[in-house]
Amino acid sequence: MFRRSSESLSRRLTEGPIAGSLLRLAWPVMLANLFQTLYNFVDRFWLARYGQIGIAALALSWPLIFLVLSIGSGMTVAGTALVAQYTGAKRPEEANLAAGQVVAFSGLLAVILAVVGFFAARPLLTLMGAEAALVDAGASYLQIIYAGIPLMFSTFVITALLNGVGDTVTPMILMAGSVALNLALDPLLIFGWGPFPEWGVSGAAAATVLSRTALAVVGFALLFSGRLGIHIRRRHLRLRWNLVRRIASIGGLASIGQTGTAIGFTIMNAALARIGTVVLSAFGIGNAFVSLALMPVMGLGQATSTMVGQNLGAKKVPRAWKSAWSGMAISSVVLAAAAVVVLIFRADLIRMFMDDPAVVAAGSDMLLLVAFAFPFMGIIQVTMGVYQGSGHTFYSMFFGLFRLWALRVPLVYILAFAFTMGANGVWWAMLASNFGTAAVSVAVFVTGNWTRRIIREPRELPDQQ
Repeated sequence: MFRRSSESLSRRLTEGPIAGSLLRLAWPVMLANLFQTLYNFVDRFWLARYGQIGIAALALSWPLIFLVLSIGSGMTVAGTALVAQYTGAKRPEEANLAAGQVVAFSGLLAVILAVVGFFAARPLLTLMGAEAALVDAGASYLQIIYAGIPLMFSTFVITALLNGVGDTVTPMILMAGSVALNLALDPLLIFGWGPFPEWGVSGAAAATVLSRTALAVVGFALLFSGRLGIHIRRRHLRLRWNLVRRIASIGGLASIGQTGTAIGFTIMNAALARIGTVVLSAFGIGNAFVSLALMPVMGLGQATSTMVGQNLGAKKVPRAWKSAWSGMAISSVVLAAAAVVVLIFRADLIRMFMDDPAVVAAGSDMLLLVAFAFPFMGIIQVTMGVYQGSGHTFYSMFFGLFRLWALRVPLVYILAFAFTMGANGVWWAMLASNFGTAAVSVAVFVTGNWTRRIIREPRELPDQQ
């Protein structure tokens, strides 16, 4: 099951029909993203039954988790870009070295962030202005998640490196196993069923960390075994600072973009917390369905990233252009269909989690407006995938920061508070920021500034001894 060569995987992406190759590469990512979304669904499902404070604590805490995870996932963008381009250029040993450096550097970074995040969890939640009970519940959840940050980083690293060589099936299988374990552990640890203790909100965090541990152990065993398109050896883990600087420069920009996005969502959640716990709960539930709707397009974005990277590595620029346009076209069709479904069933979707009439009303209002932004979200996701696969992450960083800081955050405070629109002001700000960013991202994309390779020619490589 787990045996694939990098050469055979690369040939599929640099030759043959483009749309077929994109979909073949994307569907396992879509399923893996669905499984990832199920993590959030399962946590929200059980915590909603544990009490309103549980679901609100998760909604309040998530941007702070995303804030730390964005740094690690940004670093892995460099891994995908370098591995994809080296694979497309048929230079497997340099792909293995880049993979090992991403593993080593990301691991070091994860340990530092885990320590800082564990001790900063409660002060950060307090600064957000939530009520005391919500701070207590959120802090217990956050501290366990932060302690498991190295394992969370491992998930991103394994997925990014395998996606770089064009293997999206193995990460999907690993994620399915991890989700199944989380599905089993959540009710046991939240409610204390059977011999297990009742940990409440902390139980959801513990279930996530334990299930990620299983994924990390199996995934790294495969990467070091040589059975996949990547074969990491111990010598690849000794940090080469020239290569680390390249990884940091590529991944650092992606991390800044994702971190800025996380901070923007944190500020938006703080605004929602000021409006009320009911609205924050509605946002937490509604956002789960937004994530589900975006799941196929996130897969297309990753597939486009890999195809662009490998075709640029193989010096097939026209094929990279066609891959990018195909990704945008498919994403627009998929998300237009998803928007119709969400618009029709929005109230019923909220009731799946909570019957509170106030929560249902607020969540329905959110989905009514945000659904119209779905196609624009898809364009943004695929365009960012193009720039990440090409390694020109300044632009993907810019798009993320522009959406949150130039548009959404100012609009939230103008509409929700200055114009006293409350929660509806937040929903309108989400719609407007996605439309504006989609327009800007396409305008930049058509300039073709992403078509230059980032990998060096063999004679320019730093000493690897």
